[in-house]
Amino acid sequence: MRRVRRALLTVLLLALLAPAAAHADGDPASDVLLAQDVFLPYPPNRVSGQVEEALTTTLARAKAKGFPVKVALIADPRDLGSVGQMFGTPQKYADLLTQELSLNVTHGRGLAKPRVLTVQPAGLGGNNLGDDAGAALEGLAPAEDEGADGLARTAAVAVGKLAAAAGRPIAMPELPGAGTAAGDDGGGGVPAFVLFGAPVLLVVLAVVALNLRMGKPEDAPADEPVPG
Repeated sequence: MRRVRRALLTVLLLALLAPAAAHADGDPASDVLLAQDVFLPYPPNRVSGQVEEALTTTLARAKAKGFPVKVALIADPRDLGSVGQMFGTPQKYADLLTQELSLNVTHGRGLAKPRVLTVQPAGLGGNNLGDDAGAALEGLAPAEDEGADGLARTAAVAVGKLAAAAGRPIAMPELPGAGTAAGDDGGGGVPAFVLFGAPVLLVVLAVVALNLRMGKPEDAPADEPVPG
């Protein structure tokens, strides 16, 4: 009976691990950006709450003016999933991301001609950003020492410049300056690795605890009293 219970627990654990493994595969941003407008880097490269809010406000205002943009902030190769080799080549990654977002349009899962902007420490890349995008973004690059906040600030400025170049100017929100500590105000929501990893960790711990409990002999004698 004990072996049967252990086998059932193992099957349950594998079933719960499968979705997490599937999520970790491929290019995470291509999935996230189907449902929202910005992909944020994974911890420890966290965008502070104030800077994230400024970026999302910029994107919302641009969308309201008829200039929606999908933005991917890539701080290190882990943010690229299985295409980590594209770290350091923002335009090549923008080409791939645009293609992935365009897939299955006829089935309602893709985006028709998505306007894509990618920001990496090495620079910016994008597609469908307008005829004057090159001139609008000339000389714009994230600062080397500002981390994920620097990527987000650069993206916000870029979207503002692109919207203006396309004849759809927006009012830019205040962008917190360099030196804003990432995570000071608790912004950024729940990281993806927590949402997908925490349940699996809890299951693993539960299985270990139950196996230890079931492995203990039920008729183990009580501890002998220590002679005085």
